[in-house]
Amino acid sequence: MLRQKIQDDQITALKSGEKTKLGILRFILAQIKNKEIDKKSELTDEETMVVLRKVIKELKESVEAFEKGGRKELAEDNKKQLEIASVYLPSEI
Repeated sequence: MLRQKIQDDQITALKSGEKTKLGILRFILAQIKNKEIDKKSELTDEETMVVLRKVIKELKESVEAFEKGGRKELAEDNKKQLEIASVYLPSEI
């Protein structure tokens, strides 16, 4: 269900020319596919969430590293990717 939504959004981003969104969605789907290959079956929504949280954690770490290194343009790009990826997680209270 979640994976299907990400795939649908990827197609929409491709058609509308949203390069940043398309790139991060492709990356997320690649991570999901790698996990499925390791598991040898499709991931449940819960397992997909774990992969998504891992990607978001990596993006947060990248933003911090780029900001410390004075690479503002890369930090901004990763912040945009982080916002896009965060949409797929349920809001935490």
